[in-house]
Amino acid sequence: MSTKIYEITISGRVQGVGFRPFIYNLAKKNDIKGFVTNNAKGVFINAAAEEHILDDFYDQIVKYKPGSAQITSSQKNSISSTEIVGDFSIKPTAPNLVIDIPLTPDFAICESCAKEMLDPENRRYYYPFTTCTSCGPRYAITHKFPFERENTSIDEFMMCESCSQEYKNSDDIRFHSQTNSCPNCGITLKLTTNLGEVVSESNTEIFKIIAAELAQGKIIALKNTAGYLLICDATNEETVKELRVRKRRPTKPFAVLFKDAKTISNYLNLNDLEVTTLSSTEGPIVILSIKNALDLAVEQIAPNLETIGAMLPNSGTLKLLMENFNKPIIATSGNFHGSPICCSEKESIKKLSKIADYFLHNSLTVLHPQDDSVVKFTEEFAQKIILRRSRGFAPNVLDFEKPESREKILCHGSDLKNTIAILPNNNCYVSEYIGDLENYDTYLRFEKTIENYTRIFNFEPDVILFDAHPKYVSSRFAESFVHPENPVLFQKIQHHKAHFSAILGEKNLWKSKDRILGIIWDGIGFGEEDKIWGGEFFEYQDNKMARIGHLDYYPWILGDKMSKNPKISALSISGGNLVFKEYFNVNEWNIYSKALKKPSFETSSMGRFFDAVGFVLGFTKPIYFEGEAAMYLEKIAQKWYSSHKNHFVDYLENEKLSNNIIPTKLLLDKIIASRQKGIQPGKIALNFHYTLIKCIEKIALNNKIHALAFSGGVFQNALLVDLILKFLSTNFEVHLHENFSPNDENISFGQLNYYLNIKN
Repeated sequence: MSTKIYEITISGRVQGVGFRPFIYNLAKKNDIKGFVTNNAKGVFINAAAEEHILDDFYDQIVKYKPGSAQITSSQKNSISSTEIVGDFSIKPTAPNLVIDIPLTPDFAICESCAKEMLDPENRRYYYPFTTCTSCGPRYAITHKFPFERENTSIDEFMMCESCSQEYKNSDDIRFHSQTNSCPNCGITLKLTTNLGEVVSESNTEIFKIIAAELAQGKIIALKNTAGYLLICDATNEETVKELRVRKRRPTKPFAVLFKDAKTISNYLNLNDLEVTTLSSTEGPIVILSIKNALDLAVEQIAPNLETIGAMLPNSGTLKLLMENFNKPIIATSGNFHGSPICCSEKESIKKLSKIADYFLHNSLTVLHPQDDSVVKFTEEFAQKIILRRSRGFAPNVLDFEKPESREKILCHGSDLKNTIAILPNNNCYVSEYIGDLENYDTYLRFEKTIENYTRIFNFEPDVILFDAHPKYVSSRFAESFVHPENPVLFQKIQHHKAHFSAILGEKNLWKSKDRILGIIWDGIGFGEEDKIWGGEFFEYQDNKMARIGHLDYYPWILGDKMSKNPKISALSISGGNLVFKEYFNVNEWNIYSKALKKPSFETSSMGRFFDAVGFVLGFTKPIYFEGEAAMYLEKIAQKWYSSHKNHFVDYLENEKLSNNIIPTKLLLDKIIASRQKGIQPGKIALNFHYTLIKCIEKIALNNKIHALAFSGGVFQNALLVDLILKFLSTNFEVHLHENFSPNDENISFGQLNYYLNIKN
C-alpha cells in the first residue's frame, strides 16, 4: 500500500500539557514518520504512513490525549508530497508566533512527582519544584506564549546534564517538560525571620524548622508557586486570633490546608465528588460542612458558620510542609485584608513583615500571582458553584462561541471582585480574580494585568468596554483615555445586563429561539433612571434584551453605610418600622428617619434585602465582608431545611406580582410579623428563600417564559440554588453558572458577550 501524508491540527488546551511528547511516542509506536510542533492554532502534526495507520493514529490522539489536555477541535487533511519524510521528531516552535489558542493554567503536583520528592533515594528528595509534563506552574510563570521554557521565568535556571538527559529521553516522564529542574540546577529556598535574618537555606532542614515554629504558635509567610500564603496552626485558637488581628480580617473565613482527604474526613463531611475536586489538577479550596470540629479552632477559622474551606497540598512546597507538621494549617492569601496577594520577596517583606514571624522565600519569579480558587457544591443536588475563579481555572474560556468580528476587545469588568476579559483573536480570555479596586494596590494589580495581557498577545484594543457606574475606578480609568484623537471605541455596559449576558454566554444561549428570563440578583449596580439596581428580571430573545421586572424600590440612604450595617437596610425597607428603634441611638434615629423621607436614590437591591432579613432574624452586628449577613441567613435556613424538607410557606401566596414587581416592604413586614409570633428564625429564613422561588415562578408563568437564567452574587447561596433545582427545574429549563462565579467576577465576560450579541 502507498504512503499517505496527513496534516493534523489539534486545538484547545494542548500546549504545556505534554501533548508533543505524547504525539512523538504515539507516532513511534505506530512507526509513523514526520514531525510535531506548536503552531498558532495549537499543535500541528505532519504524519506519513499507510492510510489506515494514519486514521488509527488520528483516532488514538483524541482517545488517549494527556490527562490535562482539553481538545476543542481537531482536523486532518491528506496532502500530496514527493518530499522524503524522516524519522518522527519534535520540531522547535517557530519564533514570533501570534497565538490563537487557550492558555495553560497552573496544575497541582501529580502523585508521581510527589512520590519522587519524598523518596530519600531520589535525586529530587525534598526538592519542592519537582514537576513533569502533567503538573506544575504554567500561567503563573509565563512571559508570553506558546508555552516554551524560554518564554517563562524558569528559563532563568539552566538545566543541568541530568535534567537535560531526562528532557531528551522519550521514555522519561520529563521528556520535553518545559519546567524541568532539580536541586542542582533549579529554584532555591530561603527561610528568614521577619527582620530578614537567614535561618536556613537547606531544603531538608527548612521544613523541620517551620514545623517547630508552627507548633510554637508562629505565623509564616510562605511563597507558593503562584504567590505568598500566610500559614499557622489551625488548632491553635490564640494564633488564629492573632492572625486575624495582624491581617485586619475580623470575621471572613480562613481556608484550612489538610494533609490528605482521609484527614479532611475526620473533621468535615466529604463525598466522592468533593474528593475528586480537591484532588484535581486545579486543586481548589472546597467549602465543606463541619462533621466534628475535634481540635480545630473553628470559631476563629470561620466565625458564625458551620462550614470550612478545605484544600489539599497543590504544590511540592505544601506537600513537604504537611509531611512535617501533622496538623491542619491555616492557608490564607498573603496580603493585608483587601490588598492583592504578594508575589515577590521585596513586596512580601514590605507588606507582610508586620503579620508574619518568618518568611519562606523561593527564587522563582511569579509573573501572574493568583489566589486559590474556591468551589462549593449544593447539599441536595451537588450543583457546582464557583466562588472564586483563579489558580487552576484562569484564564481560559473553552467552548466560547465567537460571533463574526475582527475587533480586538478589552473589558474592564466591575470594581468589586474585578476581573478583566480580552478578545485578541478567536479565543476569549478572562483573568484570574484580581480583587476590589477600592484598594489602591489592587488597582495597580488591575493595571498590571491589562499590561501583561497586551504584552502576551501583542494586543492593542479596538474596543474598550466598562461598567456604566460613573464612579467606578475601572470606568474612570477607561474614560481617561477617551479623546478625539484616540480611535478606540469606548462603550458603557449596564452592570446587570452584563451579568445576564455572562450566563447567556457561558451556556451558549445567544442563538436560542426561546425567550429567556434573566433573574439577576446582587448587591448593587448603577441602573437606569437614576436608580440603583440589584433585584432584576430581564427578557432576552433574538439579540434583544429588556428589563421587565424588579424588586420593588426602597430608599437608598447613607451611601456605603447601608452595605456595612444591616440594620439600616431593615429600617429603610420597613419604612422606619418602630420595632427597630431600640437598635439606634436617638441621634441616629432622627437623622436616618429624615433621610428616609427624602432619599437621594432608590434601590431594588436583593443583596441589601437579604441583609435586612438577616438583621430581623438575628444578625445584628456590622458587616465586615461582603455577603456576611446573607451567609448567616443561608446557614440558619439550611439547618432548618435539612430537618424539615417538606414544610414551606409562601409569604406572598396571594399576591399576583403586578408589573413583575416583588413587593419588598410587604414581604419584610410578613417576616417581622412571623418573628414577633415567636416562629423560629431558621424556619422563617427558609420560607423567605422559598417565597423568592415562588416569585420567580409567578413572573415566569405570567410572562409565559420557559427558560430561566440566573446570575449575580446572591446565587452563591447554595440553598437558594438547591431550591431553584427542586421547585423550578421540573417545569422550566434552568441555567446556572458552573464555569464562572455568579458574582461580579463574571462582569468582564458579560460585557464582552453583551457587546458582541445585543442589538438593542
